[in-house]
Amino acid sequence: MDDNDQSQNPTRRRVAGALGLALLTPAVGAGTAQAATARRHPGRDRAPLTLVLPAPTGPYSVGTTSMHLVDASRSDPWVSPTRRRELMVSLWYPARPGHGKGVAPQLPAGTAARFGALAEKEFSIRAGGVDWAPTPTHSVVGAPVLRQRGGLPVVLYSPGKDVPRGFGTVLAEDLASRGYVVVAVDHTHESLAVEFPGGRLEEKQPATETRGLRALVDVRVADVRFVLDCLEALNAGAAPDASRRPLPARLARSLDLSAIGMFGHSLGGATTAQVMHDDQRIVAGANLDGGTGSGPDSVGTVVDDGLDRPFLLMSSILGNSRHPALATFWQHLRGWRCNIQMLSASHYSYTDLQAQLPRIAEAGAMPTERLREAVGTVAAARSLHVQRTYLGAFLDSHLRHRPDHGLFDGPSPAFPEVEFIDRAGEWRGE
Repeated sequence: MDDNDQSQNPTRRRVAGALGLALLTPAVGAGTAQAATARRHPGRDRAPLTLVLPAPTGPYSVGTTSMHLVDASRSDPWVSPTRRRELMVSLWYPARPGHGKGVAPQLPAGTAARFGALAEKEFSIRAGGVDWAPTPTHSVVGAPVLRQRGGLPVVLYSPGKDVPRGFGTVLAEDLASRGYVVVAVDHTHESLAVEFPGGRLEEKQPATETRGLRALVDVRVADVRFVLDCLEALNAGAAPDASRRPLPARLARSLDLSAIGMFGHSLGGATTAQVMHDDQRIVAGANLDGGTGSGPDSVGTVVDDGLDRPFLLMSSILGNSRHPALATFWQHLRGWRCNIQMLSASHYSYTDLQAQLPRIAEAGAMPTERLREAVGTVAAARSLHVQRTYLGAFLDSHLRHRPDHGLFDGPSPAFPEVEFIDRAGEWRGE
């Protein structure tokens, strides 16, 4: 199927629009009408499924903590102008084993309940078929940080529109197990629901549906740059958590802030590009299946200005660097660049749902056609292996100056799922 056929395919448009994650235009609820009339599954009275996530592959144990951050210099653009901008972020990091406060869940309880209700509509999951709240991760809350000489490189993560930051856990844990500190940002009032200390839940605001993608990205960029400021304060020994909760031992002064990368899914990928444009602290960035648009529909000035630092595109069947959603941006990249594509994947393949939806479908709690629309036909284990390998090698190469052993030179028989649309450092314009 060529690019034009993909962009006109109503099934693909609907899947891309689910939860507002469209490559070009957000369309929250676009899949809801069909989901409401989808066939029902037998076994309605079965106990709800509880899910698991695949273990990280690196040599280190993983710890995690969250921080409540308040930007005193900025009002929240989505609510009352008298309210300061508040964020929740999660940190994953290499940890000293044997200490901590138990394993963290993928999602806080309030966020899990909101997502479960929406997932039943968007993915035709049987009502009550999944209990999202108890999903365990492989990260120990508050475990002491395992420091490295010279500090730990940092990677920021921005999720897709409406998607809670917890759905980037699989990639975040894997990077942490390889020696990175990963910092995931929930963009409050744009995310489906953000749970703050004490159980306060801040839900999505209608204003985020009426404003264009560029306005959303502008807010997200300001969020990320504020988080970068907070990381600098943390590394100087300050305690930026607004709720004054204790941070893990040895976290302060453990970061290498000369080696900061960023990646994001969908709108988070576009956010990554614009943050790099606006803030030189980001050394390298990766966009996982997110469009940037062009002209009046662009997500920001980076589309025309380009970047002079390393950038990786990892796409699904929904788009690549020759697609109108990315072509202008790609042509203006001046540094190391590479675009790869998993043709058997789909938009949600680049989230934790790649690991979770197949289990739900296997249990008969979700139609197989909805599974294919959401995460494609690629085997979940292979998809996650591809993502972990290529993203990890990209960050290792550009933040740690380690060899990629030719992984980005072209197609590899070890990864038949991966197609090289454009090779590293090379633009083959048409």
